[in-house]
Amino acid sequence: MGWRKWISRLVLLTLLATLIGHALAEDALGAPDGTPENCKIQPLYEPSWRSGTVGVVTCKCEGGEGRKMDVRRQGTIASTVSYNGTVTHRDANPANEWERRYECLLDGVSQHYVSVRVYARLNVTDFECREETYHLRCTFSRMENGNFENTTQYQLALDTAKPVDCRKSEDGRRRRKMECSVPIDPNSRAPEWRDFRLIMMDALGNQTQELRRTQAEMQLLEWPKGKPKIIQKPNQTCLEWNRPIIYPNLTFELNVAFRHSKLPSLSRNVTVLRKLAVSVFDRVCFENPPEGNQLFYVSLKRRLPCSRWSKRFEFELITNASLPVRPPKFLANGFSHYPAKRELKVYWEPLNELEFNGAEQTYVANTRYGTRVATTKDRMYALFTDWDDTQPATVTVWSRNVVGRSLESSQLEVPKLSAIRYRQIYMESYNKTTFQLNWQGPEEHGNFTGYMVYWCTLSSKVHDACDENSSIETTFAREPTFNFSGMQGVNRIAVAANYSDGLTTGMRWWSGDSEVPERPKVMRYVEGIISLLVLGTLVVAIQKLRKMADIRVVVPDLNEVPTETPNVSNSRYYPATVPPEKFYSPVRISVTFAEEEPTRTSDMQLQELPRPQPVPQANQNVPSQYMDMGTMSAPCGDGYIKPPPLR
Repeated sequence: MGWRKWISRLVLLTLLATLIGHALAEDALGAPDGTPENCKIQPLYEPSWRSGTVGVVTCKCEGGEGRKMDVRRQGTIASTVSYNGTVTHRDANPANEWERRYECLLDGVSQHYVSVRVYARLNVTDFECREETYHLRCTFSRMENGNFENTTQYQLALDTAKPVDCRKSEDGRRRRKMECSVPIDPNSRAPEWRDFRLIMMDALGNQTQELRRTQAEMQLLEWPKGKPKIIQKPNQTCLEWNRPIIYPNLTFELNVAFRHSKLPSLSRNVTVLRKLAVSVFDRVCFENPPEGNQLFYVSLKRRLPCSRWSKRFEFELITNASLPVRPPKFLANGFSHYPAKRELKVYWEPLNELEFNGAEQTYVANTRYGTRVATTKDRMYALFTDWDDTQPATVTVWSRNVVGRSLESSQLEVPKLSAIRYRQIYMESYNKTTFQLNWQGPEEHGNFTGYMVYWCTLSSKVHDACDENSSIETTFAREPTFNFSGMQGVNRIAVAANYSDGLTTGMRWWSGDSEVPERPKVMRYVEGIISLLVLGTLVVAIQKLRKMADIRVVVPDLNEVPTETPNVSNSRYYPATVPPEKFYSPVRISVTFAEEEPTRTSDMQLQELPRPQPVPQANQNVPSQYMDMGTMSAPCGDGYIKPPPLR
């Protein structure tokens, strides 16, 4: 068995050595210097290329006929395949690169590689020139790759004049920009257009590009350097720089973008036509937004016809204050009356900050002809003191700011309140668990249309007003109850009765206590007397019933033969439960009524009624069928003696 083991090990070692030999042979074949085919790869025509042309690379291997050969750009999968021992690869419009590498493969194994340098092609598309006082300042973007910057130069010539050197932009944000300053004669008349010749020089050679720009395209209205003087008028704002304008009546476009500091809806963008007059100042003006006392971020840019826009000039603008846009609007039934205090409060919907158009925002309220002026310490209501409810009145309110009060006003008609007290409602209760509000409706229902319910989510210091930063919500109700369960954070509640004739007693606010009025004192006295009478009647009736319950009936022992009426003192007492219709024999019976006072007794004799004689019974010991004193639950045992029925 041992020799077989050694033979198997020998076979395995032989196979392993064969595999290693083949691997070493393949490595030696794939090495660039050790290929028996002697492959060679090189760029055709020139060792360096220019972007925008066609680059060609060829590879040839001795003894490669019939074998797969291909040229591939390193890092890509694009390749050209051939089987005749030579392969040619073409790249159309290669990009500007410092090193572009291609490799030659034989049967999928890399044999050799070559690197090609691709220089930039001059093709400027963003060439711009703007005319300044004594020269033209032109800019364009560099064409070469960053690796070629130190070996690439640019020059610019105006018409047939000597070219001037261009330099890198000094602005770090425009590092790829080149700037050229071409001198001109400021006293000569500017031509309609100008021709330029741009020259690019690098290691591969020189390139030239012809460019033409019109006078309008070169007159770029850039903003002067320095901070302008801002002149703000009621409806217009002007910016003024200390720079002369020498070209008369130049028409240009001015774009003004307003961005509101808080409300995007107020932002706007407008473009207008303006003219530059000959002046020692460069001045532009635009219309202000209609919203007063508001902060806007303004952005300006301008351009000549067919020219490009200038850079934006930005600054902050606070518009001038102006009169309020409108007066406040009264709430429906928007007043509450307090007869005990002789006070009247009127309520309205306040203006927002944009509608006020200025600082010192307040309201002015008075009655007709200014006989009463209200105190307005809140943005939502005004208070009138010493109010005469025996006369109707008209309340007028204006909004006012630092400039003045609004041009228009709102009016509220307050009726003669003393004459419509029967239309008053009263707050009754509010359940904080179920959020149910109840009130007592008015007494008069003529012209009555329902109720207005008011509430707000932010409370004020008083129970009959809302916070000035809150809005009053309203709804309609037909029944004297309303549920606020679906509303979050309700803090102040009021109700008003609606009448089609407009005569209403105003709003009633829930103060936390019931307002349902008590009945007059006379009614309370009458109700008390009636209660006492009813109570006394009940007491007397109860006493009578107790006396009737004490009635007792005394019945002697009865036999078949009538006997004399026994002595009352020796009689036995039974409850009065024996029906009187069983007394048919001519027996004189004595009935004694037990009274509370033992000195009084009353006897009542039962009248004897004629009837047929009873039939004698065989058994004398059987008791009479007309009398049974042995039972205690005889019918009609209610304590009363009823007369017997007729036979």
